[in-house]
Amino acid sequence: MHPVFKLILPVACLLISTLSFAQATWLGTYSEMIERGEIRIAVPYDRTIYVNDKGVPRGMSIEVSKGLRKWLTEKYASQLKGKTFEVRLVPTTSTQLLSALTSGQADLVIGDFGVYGKIPNAKDFIVNHATRQEREVLVTGPNSPLIRQLTDLSGQTIYGSRNTNFHTTLSTVNKELRQDNKPPINLISPLGDLDDEDLLEMLHSGLIPYVIISDWKYKLWQPIYTGLLMHEDLSAKDSGWIGWAVRSSNADFNNDLTAFYLSDSFLQSLTAFRQEDYKQHLKGLKDPIDKTSWFRFELMRPLFERYGSEYQLNPLFIAALGFQETLLNQSAVSQVGAIGVMQLMPATGSSLGVGDIHLLEPNIHAGADYMNQLINKYFPNAQFEGNNRSLFAVASYNIGPNNVAKARDQAQKQGFDPNRWFGNVEFTAAEHMGYEPMIYVRNVYKYYISYRLKLKEIQSIQP
Repeated sequence: MHPVFKLILPVACLLISTLSFAQATWLGTYSEMIERGEIRIAVPYDRTIYVNDKGVPRGMSIEVSKGLRKWLTEKYASQLKGKTFEVRLVPTTSTQLLSALTSGQADLVIGDFGVYGKIPNAKDFIVNHATRQEREVLVTGPNSPLIRQLTDLSGQTIYGSRNTNFHTTLSTVNKELRQDNKPPINLISPLGDLDDEDLLEMLHSGLIPYVIISDWKYKLWQPIYTGLLMHEDLSAKDSGWIGWAVRSSNADFNNDLTAFYLSDSFLQSLTAFRQEDYKQHLKGLKDPIDKTSWFRFELMRPLFERYGSEYQLNPLFIAALGFQETLLNQSAVSQVGAIGVMQLMPATGSSLGVGDIHLLEPNIHAGADYMNQLINKYFPNAQFEGNNRSLFAVASYNIGPNNVAKARDQAQKQGFDPNRWFGNVEFTAAEHMGYEPMIYVRNVYKYYISYRLKLKEIQSIQP
């Protein structure tokens, strides 16, 4: 195991515990924490780090948090007098991590500090740079062409998330390719609002051919996406870092954390790491641009454009929703009687008054009309920007507008932006409705992105 990898995963893998969340504020020394027998860890809502799936914590390694608890319990057995050291979670937004520490809501905070820039009031904290694996690497999927070296990517397009540093490496390679009169490598980064996990899933499903990602994250998800291959020799220096922080008065606590990270106990916990809980959610993406699917899309595209324009919805979102529901199959009828491409119940179709939803055009018309009504009726004062109007329409289509409204209210109370779905309301929706709404909306969005790529609406660059 790479030594930097040994450092990064301990930080992340402390995060998840099956214990209840701590609510009270308290500032104390490490000796007082030991006397209490409790450590509170503030963790950011993040699809890799922490998600509350209808009361069930999911994310990076419950097993490793149990390892920390066991390690602390054994080390301080005499002080604990038979009690078990508790490791409790305090989930919060990324921007509130350090304030959770200074206010006494947590004793330790963990997050992507390197992504958010300079840490304010740095003298108040002991900050540990658990550097991301120093490398971003090229990852290929089951359907990717064979790659032996970077120049094999001549004329190809690779995809990265928002903070990639790979363009530096590509610019050097492209200079060589141009000198040899070969097409340069294209780069798309970011790809819409997709995160690393989205990119890996699309790669595994064959929707995109190449992804660049921090190798610690590849190693974390590879047990789930077993068809992926990391090319360790095709790498760039990573630009970010994950870190952890304690209050500056708790240097002895920080020393213990470091000792645990480097211990055999941690490595044993890492061996026990599992993400089986995710597998039940990841059912695999279908290809919206294969020959049959693309033929259906082209046939229906004038209808998506007509009714998207009429109801202020991106036409490709309507198409992506239809593909998620039925693979654009107008003959589809669900077990509960939902009809056609957009899977509308007969009563809903009738109430919209757009014609017989057993027919293709009325079905798509009704679907777009219904999406629009969900937004206008239930969120008339919402300040949705960009794709968020369509995203909230998709979420409401899936779990109902009342549930989305409750999730927005809860998001605002928890410090999220109630007008943004990704990275905000999706987390509170998962907390109350389960993980499925998050997966559903992200799947629709991936199909939307796939259509945009096929139609060349997303332009690449040539570093």
